[in-house]
Amino acid sequence: MINRILALICCLCLSTVSFAQGGKIVKQTLQAATKDAAAQAGKKVLSSGVETAAKSAVTKAAGQALTAGAHNVLQNVPQTAASVNTPANTFIKQPYKPAFDEQKFLQKIGTAMDFTKTKKVLNYSTLLEEERAQARRLANLLKNYQTLNLDEIRENELWDGLDSLVVNQSLHRFLSKSIENRNYIQFMRDLSNYYSLSLEFMSSYELRFIASQDVREVFARTALEYMKAHPHKLNLKLREIMKSPYVDENVKSTLRSFIALEQIMPQHESGFLTVLRAAHKQHTAGLSAARSQQDIVTTVEAYKELATELEEFTTQYHRSPRWNAQLPERRLYNRLLMMIAYNQANQFKQVLPYIDQIITLLGKYPSIGLTAHETLENVRAFTQANGHLPRQMSEIKDGEIVSDEELHLYESMVYWSTVNKDFAKQIVALHATARLH
Repeated sequence: MINRILALICCLCLSTVSFAQGGKIVKQTLQAATKDAAAQAGKKVLSSGVETAAKSAVTKAAGQALTAGAHNVLQNVPQTAASVNTPANTFIKQPYKPAFDEQKFLQKIGTAMDFTKTKKVLNYSTLLEEERAQARRLANLLKNYQTLNLDEIRENELWDGLDSLVVNQSLHRFLSKSIENRNYIQFMRDLSNYYSLSLEFMSSYELRFIASQDVREVFARTALEYMKAHPHKLNLKLREIMKSPYVDENVKSTLRSFIALEQIMPQHESGFLTVLRAAHKQHTAGLSAARSQQDIVTTVEAYKELATELEEFTTQYHRSPRWNAQLPERRLYNRLLMMIAYNQANQFKQVLPYIDQIITLLGKYPSIGLTAHETLENVRAFTQANGHLPRQMSEIKDGEIVSDEELHLYESMVYWSTVNKDFAKQIVALHATARLH
């Protein structure tokens, strides 16, 4: 299962260049001119009259989803041979007649994929929250030792945690120096002050956690202590606040005057704490209001609906949606491609649970269950029986009866052709043989 999920994530990170290369290989393999389904899809989307840049990007992604090479973004191939249990269902391909509000659908997806200023702020805040959670794990590592007299093994574990979890270079340098000097109390002070963790140190070499205090007060105190120890250096939350669009410029200006001081003297502390508290209050209120903005609400709804639809689909069919399928399934596939594979706009806290749910489902229910060998054997049998290779949906005439087996085989054939050169050569040979009969 872990291998499947890792394979899925790798597929989701493929670039559009990879898609283009995959499409080229497939074109060479099949040696047949096919209609540009991506262009057709793009025309339909553009006909809705939506002109924003975000929705144009969505249209482009939808077009790429229908090309032969783009399909393997959402594939997840098992590492072992899967049993062949091809459905015998057949259906008649019907002309495209949308039975839903295309304009409303496009507007919602466009809003979901639009990289708004509000999303940028929430994404950044979520990213820093995750970094802070990692820092707490590093602090817990020391806590679990129950001593600050570390042996070589524990010290190496601390080094590993530092290298893997701490992003800020200045902080990394400070913490490294503390480990080298075996000054673990200073290590914990810098760690807790930079990440605004509510830690308290005793006079001995032991440490203990204190109960959570007021978050604003913890921030103000830790930001002050970190700058007192390291002049001009900002802790993590203060960095976020200085970039926040919700903090008044005059408040930021006052903060800059304190940051510029060569040393925070006792007479400065009261004023510095006051302005730190004010900045935190403004930033927190801004974030709270941002989460209720219409673009955020609509985006969360879109991901929630996608997760629900995918769960219903996998429950019924025990696989992920395929790109080479009837329109409703293909539309679901395209939404997954846009909102998961091409997603850069939505990494904020409210949508991450739905994204995680979707990725888990895609890993649990791969759309391709055939190995390369199984696919080749099935394609040979199909070609011998029908006189042609399996076809994609765009090659099938309206009103023609087509089996799900054929669509499934085409998808598996295209996938393995893009990742296995020997397989591709054998498909070329099969295609040439089929054309002779």
